[in-house]
Amino acid sequence: MELTNKDFVTTVGEIINQAGTDALTIDKLAVRIGIDPAELSAFFKHDNDILILMLLSLENEMQLLIQSILVKNQLPEEEINGMFKKLYELFDLKPYFLSIIFAAELMKQDSGMQDILVRIRSAAETCLLQLVNQGKQQKTFYTGTKTSVLVKKILASFRMLMNDQWLGIKMIRDLEIQKSLNE
Repeated sequence: MELTNKDFVTTVGEIINQAGTDALTIDKLAVRIGIDPAELSAFFKHDNDILILMLLSLENEMQLLIQSILVKNQLPEEEINGMFKKLYELFDLKPYFLSIIFAAELMKQDSGMQDILVRIRSAAETCLLQLVNQGKQQKTFYTGTKTSVLVKKILASFRMLMNDQWLGIKMIRDLEIQKSLNE
C-alpha cells in the first residue's frame, strides 16, 4: 500500500479526531494504515514524532495560506479578513490540528513541538503585523495603539475562539467514546 503525505496526515487526523492525541501511537497508526509496526518504527522513534510531523504539516499549510493572502495585494482590511476566514476554514476542515495545538501536556514535554508552534505563531504575527502597518500607513486603521499590541490582542482573540471550538469538538468526541463504552 502506497501512502501519500496527504493520506498519512488524514489518517493520523482521523485517529486524533476519534480518540484524541493520547490515543495516537505508532502501533495504532501502523494497524490503521495496514503495515507492520516495526516498519513504521523505522520512521518514528516515539509517538510524539508523529505529532511533530503533523505540526510540520500545519506549518506548511500556514505558510501557503499566508503566501496566498499576501500575493493578492488587496486592501489590508480585506487581507486580514481573508486571513482569518482561511484560518477558520483550515481548522474547521482539520480539527485534529487544534487537538495537537491545545495538547498542553505534549507541548510541555517536547521542545521540538514547542519550536514548531513558535514558528507558526511567529509567521502569523509577522503577516498580521505587516497588514496592520499597511492599514495604518494607508489611513485605513486609525489608532494610536502600538501595532504589536493590536496584533497580540487579535491573535489572542482568535486563539480563544479556536480553543472554544476545540473544547466543543473534544466534548462531543468524549461523549461519543463514553456512549460506545456503555453499549
